[in-house]
Amino acid sequence: MMSLKLSSLFPCVSFFSKGRLVTASLVLLMQLSIILWPIAVRWARTLNERHGVEKLLAELSETHRVPSDPYAAPTKRFRQLA
Repeated sequence: MMSLKLSSLFPCVSFFSKGRLVTASLVLLMQLSIILWPIAVRWARTLNERHGVEKLLAELSETHRVPSDPYAAPTKRFRQLA
């Protein structure tokens, strides 16, 4: 919740914290103009939402990953050529 408030007031901080320096500089220029400020805010909020979804998906894929068994028999191949 705090990141959404921060992205509303200072959209460039969201990009700097994610390590996107070029994009953060562009958003800072957008932020300096009052007209483009809402676009910068929307862009920062979209970045925060996407980051949250990617984090959740990474956590779920790590949780449901099937461990590989190094001693398992190899799968049989049908119609192998000699």
